[in-house]
Amino acid sequence: MNRKLAALAVATCAAAPVLAQRSITLYDIADIGMVRNSNVSGRSRLGMDRGHFQTSHIGFRGTEDLGDGMRAIFTLERGFNLDTGAPSSTSVFFNRQAFVGLPPNAAGTLPPRRQWTPIYDNLILLSGDPTFGVGGGSVDGIGGPGSTAARFGNTIGGTRIANSIKYTSPTWGDFRVNAMVGLGEVTRASSAGQLHSIGAAYKPEPLSAGLGYLTRNCAGTTGCTAAPAQDKVLAIGAGYDFDPAKLFGIDTNEKNGKTVRGADANVYHQMVQVPAGAALLAAGSQRLDGKPPDNEDIRQLNLLALYYLTKRTCFYTS
Repeated sequence: MNRKLAALAVATCAAAPVLAQRSITLYDIADIGMVRNSNVSGRSRLGMDRGHFQTSHIGFRGTEDLGDGMRAIFTLERGFNLDTGAPSSTSVFFNRQAFVGLPPNAAGTLPPRRQWTPIYDNLILLSGDPTFGVGGGSVDGIGGPGSTAARFGNTIGGTRIANSIKYTSPTWGDFRVNAMVGLGEVTRASSAGQLHSIGAAYKPEPLSAGLGYLTRNCAGTTGCTAAPAQDKVLAIGAGYDFDPAKLFGIDTNEKNGKTVRGADANVYHQMVQVPAGAALLAAGSQRLDGKPPDNEDIRQLNLLALYYLTKRTCFYTS
């Protein structure tokens, strides 16, 4: 048996001699609250839930000076359930962001990693997530228990792509672009499961705008058969700061959501934020219009009041 292997890699080597300045930052988010749901399989529920506003996690972020104006960077994040102390994933240790590479410079950045899509990068701050919290305001399909809408995934929410390479340009005035390739890593089918995405952001204050386009191939070695089909997502959004109120809107169109043929939908989102001293008040609405054959429609209304005790600690109700 003959086998050939070609590799291009970047790594941080802990055993290497210390020749340059290095810094490592430990950070975390801890979130827990009482939640009442009026309908869970036909019955109400009151419980202590974790990560409703922000997902609890711990992370490590580091940089090292390589000389001649270059630096190496890495980020490793692991989610956990604050109510039980258990990890949020038993199959992936660093189940959130995990990457090593070179940071942005005059030519941009191109790190390999497990990372957010360009749709997330350019539209997350225009969405209800994270302002309304992970459980309440996501426009990433607006799925619920038993809902077929869970098949939709426009990646504005918490979708991270493993085995991916992403380029982010430097900012030219108020404009920036990025692009991603997610490697499917399917043996004997190099294009299977691959993800391709591009995006752009334009932020001349007080206006902010973003867009993104994404395609995801079927993961099977035989490609897309009768049931699955290539997932395609187009998302565009804009916001305006009226000082003090802020208004945001997003429109996403998805075809063959999560590579399920015929799982087509449009998702519309609107949100307004109004600061009030140390508090933030917000209201938003989301609408998912499913296409035939399911024709599933979902309407969602969000109300939020958040009060900052410090820059890092807050109370909230939604």
